[in-house]
Amino acid sequence: MEYNELIDALTVLTHGFLGFYVMLLAEFREPVRIWRVRWAVPMVLITVFNAYLRVIFGGDVFVRIAVLTMTLPTLLITQWCSRYKGLRVVFNVCTCLWIGCIGDSVGILAQALLDHVWIRLVLRVILYLILSLVVLHIRPYYQRMLQILDRGWSVLCLIPGLTFLIILFLLSNLLPISSVAAAGIICAVTAICTCAYFLMYLFFIQVLQEYELKNSRDLMSVQISALERQLNANQEAEEAMRIQRHDMRHQWTTLSALVQQGDRKAIQQFIGTAQKQLDETAAVRWCQNSVLNAVFSAYFTRAAREKIEIKAELDIPDELPVNASELSMVFANALENAVKACSALRIEQRKIICKCIEQPGLMLQVENPYEGEILFDSEGLPVSKEEGHGTGTRSIMAFCRKYGAVWDYQARDGWFRLRISL
Repeated sequence: MEYNELIDALTVLTHGFLGFYVMLLAEFREPVRIWRVRWAVPMVLITVFNAYLRVIFGGDVFVRIAVLTMTLPTLLITQWCSRYKGLRVVFNVCTCLWIGCIGDSVGILAQALLDHVWIRLVLRVILYLILSLVVLHIRPYYQRMLQILDRGWSVLCLIPGLTFLIILFLLSNLLPISSVAAAGIICAVTAICTCAYFLMYLFFIQVLQEYELKNSRDLMSVQISALERQLNANQEAEEAMRIQRHDMRHQWTTLSALVQQGDRKAIQQFIGTAQKQLDETAAVRWCQNSVLNAVFSAYFTRAAREKIEIKAELDIPDELPVNASELSMVFANALENAVKACSALRIEQRKIICKCIEQPGLMLQVENPYEGEILFDSEGLPVSKEEGHGTGTRSIMAFCRKYGAVWDYQARDGWFRLRISL
């Protein structure tokens, strides 16, 4: 291998940094470790193969075919291995191409000015190492946006995509004629794209702040509503108990008369009726945590009004491994969906089973019967056909990812089940 061919091969191998960036930004399918390996192995082979192509055909030809031999395979493999599909993956790859344009444009300009064959390669490596910190910084924002941003990805892809195509055109047509002019224009285009990315970064932060604010408002709304219903239930129970205490003297008079008459059957029936009235006036406490208890009371009361049978087995520890308010949102969303599903069924079919156990780890399950067909997306989440629905499901998914919980939705044998294990 000649001296220039060695440099060409090493230059292509530096694209491994860009593949590393794609891997950092990608959300791989479950199990993540297996799918990351499935992605990494062909990517290494593609990079080595393209280094060979550059040595064989030279830089001018390679620039024209690299889109087909490197960029497109990277996009297709990432689409295959990624949890998210479509334009989200395109934006990931385009972002990494933009980062590559930064390193390449600076290297081209330095080589044009200093006329040294190694300077382009060295600067590319240095800048790629520095830009790794940028990718690590934007990674959490990007991954959060994958979850909450449903629209607008086509516009976001447009900026880095156009930048890459313009630079590719300049490398193919202008660079062989005037390296200094081409390097200057490439740097200018890359700078414009960098400014656009800074604006996108600010946009991401704003969207995340608005999303967190909305979640906080929703959480507060659920808590206030649940606590208000619990307060009303307690007030109703207190009023019923006051009436019961007022009527107790009449009950004692009646019981005394029955004793004098010696009517044992009537006495037992009377005591049973009085006991039933006392049980109905007692406020049920489902768990010790006041927020969770309020949510359970609110939705179980609502279910009772809809004539839905409730079977609750709740073993909830006093010390929770997660934030109680966030866990209450999970139960609220799950029970909300269960009540809605049961309300559409015949009365004899309406039933909700809610279970929670403490050992070996906090695990919860909410299940209810359903009719019709339930579809699931590539992440295993139920797909809602109604406009504006599905927010609760995404909220549950965000909770699970935050605390490293495992979630599982199932629709089997006429029952819909949600299981979460912490």
